[in-house]
Amino acid sequence: MTNLARWAGSTARISLIAMAAAFGVGQAYAMDPIADRPQPVDNANGTKARIAMIGFANNPYWVSVQKGVDTANEVLSSRGGEVKWIVAGANIDVPTVDQAIRAAATQGYNGIGFFIAGEGNCTLVKQMVAKDVAMGAYNTLFPCVETSGGVIDYAQDQVAAGKNAAAELIKAVGDKEGKVGIIVSQFTAPGSEQRRKGFVEGLKGSKLTPVNEGVEAKDSAGATFAAAKDFITSTPDLVALYATAGGPFGAAQAVKAAGKQDSIKVIGYDFTPENIAAIRDGSMYGATGQDEFGQGYNVAITLFNAVVAKQKPEQVLQPAISLFMTKDNVDQLDPAKLPVGAVPKL
Repeated sequence: MTNLARWAGSTARISLIAMAAAFGVGQAYAMDPIADRPQPVDNANGTKARIAMIGFANNPYWVSVQKGVDTANEVLSSRGGEVKWIVAGANIDVPTVDQAIRAAATQGYNGIGFFIAGEGNCTLVKQMVAKDVAMGAYNTLFPCVETSGGVIDYAQDQVAAGKNAAAELIKAVGDKEGKVGIIVSQFTAPGSEQRRKGFVEGLKGSKLTPVNEGVEAKDSAGATFAAAKDFITSTPDLVALYATAGGPFGAAQAVKAAGKQDSIKVIGYDFTPENIAAIRDGSMYGATGQDEFGQGYNVAITLFNAVVAKQKPEQVLQPAISLFMTKDNVDQLDPAKLPVGAVPKL
């Protein structure tokens, strides 16, 4: 074969590849979507979807959510999508979240997912939807997300999670009477408060009673450690500590420091490396997951579908997978032992 013939054949192949890419035929994608999670639609028109995912940075939960966001960006980057993780700060309240949403809209994002701090955020959701911005929420289920035009709210059923945590504690303690110290994020945080109320409701009729209504630790492991230490030193018949939000491993550290792993059960939330390590060493009895990865990934993919195809899931309010991890099933649920983004299962 002459050099001219080789050149002609090579040119023809390059032209065919270019034509295939132009028409979306045989296109190579940066990363395959994750099975058993929302699947991105075909972006046949080449619509540019810019998705902002708004979170915070005050405990390890956010690391898992951001991992979901970053993975969604990898999946969507060759499909016309861009997903950006935006940290709104450390203090979580409705005005702060609203400010972050407005800033994202001003920067040209046509899809915005956000940690919902309360029903007050839904007023802005409605305004953004009217401007053709796809809106999604995560972490706490609020019906107003749907009525305001949002496309998804992926979050744990927190009251049910609290009741289940109480049931698991009652089983673990057995027939023993005792007190339980409750440590919350803050009483104005809706998700934390739902978990607290569900737990208190779940303890009714048992031999376990709360020491008091609870103390605030504002998602800080250090503050949780201090609160746990106070409960341990002030309550001789303490049998458990229940931490509703960020930093529950701080309570486990306090129990371990006091040498009371066998007599005080610590129950927290989220499958973070810190909590998992505490479960493995026995200083934490158990933790309830809320598919932290999925709160970032599922919302981002769903927003992409809404932007490029006006597609809305059949169910806007979607309860997140919430399994209870103990030493008995930690290897089955530990994200570090599973493929990236795998849906937690037992």
